[in-house]
Amino acid sequence: MTNFRERLRAAYEATDYLFSAGPRGPFAIRCGATSAEVDALLAATGHDHWAYVTACNPRSERLSAAANAERMARLGTLVRDRGLPHFAGAGIASGGDWPPEQSLLILGITTAEAAELGRSFEQFAIVVGRRGEPARLMWIDPETAT
Repeated sequence: MTNFRERLRAAYEATDYLFSAGPRGPFAIRCGATSAEVDALLAATGHDHWAYVTACNPRSERLSAAANAERMARLGTLVRDRGLPHFAGAGIASGGDWPPEQSLLILGITTAEAAELGRSFEQFAIVVGRRGEPARLMWIDPETAT
């Protein structure tokens, strides 16, 4: 399991987590780096925490574009129903060997709430952060967490 997890970690940490916030985007979030753009959005909305979550390709198994679109529509509805500010994005793998994954940058969501969203869409991990701190990969799937 460790080898599988390390391959996933390397792939996830080498991904650009893009989001669009107005006419100046898209901006990229990288694991281990801070984002002035995310910090500015947090400050403007009065929030301290954020998460980057996808509903696509559960357990890193590729689904059809239609299936991923349906899953993202459900994720969008859940986030809108909670009244959380969010921005559309896409995770772009650095190696080009994985299709872009539509995603949401969600502001004001707690780490626990974000982990639950990720689990409900069968994700291994999500990317989370706090204003002024680097983005970090957070494992939420118990099988890959150790």
